[in-house]
Amino acid sequence: MGSRIIAVALAVTLLTGCTATNDVETLLRAPQLSGESAALQKALNSYLGGSATLKFPASGDFLSPFAFGDWDGDGIQEAAVLYTADTTGSNVFLAVLEPSGEDSWHVSQTAEGLASEVETFSAAHLRDASSQQILTGYGSAQGDRYLVVYEYDGTTLSTIISNRYSDMVLADFTGKGDTQDLVLALPTDTEYGGVTLQLLTNVEGEFRSYQTLNLGEGSYSGCAALSAGKGRDDAMYLVMDAWSGNNSLVSDIILYDGDTGFLQPYHPPGLSDPQRSTLRYHTELLSRDIDGNGTVDIPVEVDDGGELETPVDKNLVFLLWKDYATAEGGHSHFGIYDSKNNFYMSLPESMHGSILIRSNSDDTGWEICNSEGTTVYCEMRVVDPAETADADEMMEYERIANIGNQQLQARIVTPYYGLSIDTITSSTVLLGLE
Repeated sequence: MGSRIIAVALAVTLLTGCTATNDVETLLRAPQLSGESAALQKALNSYLGGSATLKFPASGDFLSPFAFGDWDGDGIQEAAVLYTADTTGSNVFLAVLEPSGEDSWHVSQTAEGLASEVETFSAAHLRDASSQQILTGYGSAQGDRYLVVYEYDGTTLSTIISNRYSDMVLADFTGKGDTQDLVLALPTDTEYGGVTLQLLTNVEGEFRSYQTLNLGEGSYSGCAALSAGKGRDDAMYLVMDAWSGNNSLVSDIILYDGDTGFLQPYHPPGLSDPQRSTLRYHTELLSRDIDGNGTVDIPVEVDDGGELETPVDKNLVFLLWKDYATAEGGHSHFGIYDSKNNFYMSLPESMHGSILIRSNSDDTGWEICNSEGTTVYCEMRVVDPAETADADEMMEYERIANIGNQQLQARIVTPYYGLSIDTITSSTVLLGLE
C-alpha cells in the first residue's frame, strides 16, 4: 500500500436525514470532523445542494467515509468520500474530490455503488506505482456482496472490475514489486460446491483477470475468509478458510508458482491432508497472524492439550496455531480458546498435556492448574469493574483487555516458568478484532 494513503479516523457530527443507528455509529467512531474533512463535507453538500449522510465502511484500509490518496498519479493527493443523500436513493455513492486551494475542495466525479452498505474500503497500486485504484465492497440486505474497483484518471471515474464475491485479499503474489494483485473468492453457484479463486493482476499495463482456480469441489460450500502472509524466500502465499460439511471450517494453502505463473494448492510437510488436519467446529476460528510475525497461522483444535472440567469444557478448547509458511512447516503455538468471550490465550508449550482447567470460585472465569488440580498457576476472569469494588481483591488482578463493557483480568497464583502477567498480556488476542 502506498505511503501516500492516509486513513483518517474521523467522523460525522449529526447530519440531516441520519437515522438513530447512524447517530450511534457516529458517536462511537469519532466525535467531530477535522478541518480538512469538514471542508470535504462542505464541498460535497454544496455539490448535492443538500446534506449528505456519510457512510462508514465495516473494514478495509479506511475505517472512515473519507479516504486520501493520489488516485490519478499526478503527484497531487485527491480525496474520496462515501455517502448517501435524500435525492440519490438508498445506494451508497462514491465521490472523488480534487483540491482547489488551501482547505478547499471541489467534487470532480461521482459514481453510484451497488448496495446500501459498505463492507470494505481500500486502495492499492493495481496498474502502476504512481496511481492508486479504489476498492469498495458493497453489501445488500439479502446477503449479496459486490466488489467494485474504481479508476480515476483526473477527469473520469470508471469501473474496471465489478464482481460478486465472498472475500478478497490484496498482496503482491506475483512478485512484481511495484504493484499489488487482487484475489477474489467467488460465490459458489454450482450444485457440486467448491470455491473458485480469481487472480487479478497487472498484465502489460492492464489490470485484469488472469487466472481462476477451483478448490474443494464436492467438499466446500463456500469461502469463510482469505488471508495473505509472507512465506519462505519472502514470497507471498494465501490461506483460504472454507466452509465444509456439518458447519465446520477447513483451510487450504495456495502459493504462486513463478515457473508456471499461476496460483497452485500447496501441501507443506506435516500437512498431507489439509481438510482433515485443519478441521475445526468453532467456526469463528479463522486463520490469522496470531503472533504478529507476518505469516498466517491456522488454528487447529486438539484434544490432548489437557483436561477441561465441567462446565468450562462447554466454552474452552485447546488450540494449536500452526504456521506452514517455512520449508519445515508445522511451527505452532499452544494455548486455550474461550469461545464465550472470543479470545485466545497462549500458554507455555511445557503445559501442553499437563494441565487441568476448572471454573474459579465465583464462576466469573477459570483457573489453570497442574494436572492433579492441587496447584493453581493462574486465574482468568471476565467481570464488570464497576461491580468488583473490593479494593483489596482488585489489587490481585491485572487488566488484560476490555471485552465490551467488561474487563478480562488475570492474576498469578503460583509462579510457572513462561507464564506471567506480561506474557499473558502480550499473547492474549481478542479474536473479534483484526
